[in-house]
Amino acid sequence: MRKHLLLLALIAAVAACGDRAVVGGAGVTTSTAALTATTTVEPDQPVVSDGDEPIGQPVGSIPEPRPPIDGSIGGEVWVTSAELRIMESYPIQVMLDVTGDKPTPCHEVFWTAEDTGEAIEIEMISQVAVGQSCAQVIEQFIIAVPLGSWAEESRDVYLNGEQVGSFVS
Repeated sequence: MRKHLLLLALIAAVAACGDRAVVGGAGVTTSTAALTATTTVEPDQPVVSDGDEPIGQPVGSIPEPRPPIDGSIGGEVWVTSAELRIMESYPIQVMLDVTGDKPTPCHEVFWTAEDTGEAIEIEMISQVAVGQSCAQVIEQFIIAVPLGSWAEESRDVYLNGEQVGSFVS
């Protein structure tokens, strides 16, 4: 037993001393010098932006939802927690972090979002493909729902009819 522990300690020490790292699996290796970044950025330098608009999504609009698929069987989601995450940027970016349960591991979570001008109303459901067989066990999910970028506006946020928070930009 003592020889086995000594052998394991020796193998661990030799493995830790190597200067090669596995990259991408399948036995592909490269030296650690090749993994070093070649671009140097000064940490105190400001980032230059061409405008006030965030990349990809206009300010004051909700990104594309993940709507339900036609022809699938709808199911429920049981929300255990929902929390707004407001990122410190200008304009602010808002996410809704949702934790809950879905009926089976095969169910996928979908949502739609509507901005009424005073509130963002999110409906969240789960769906499974017709005829799909799956283990009948409740599975937990964690999803971050993007609610977009907002400048000088405020909204209450509702998830499945219940208010989960609000934000002011």
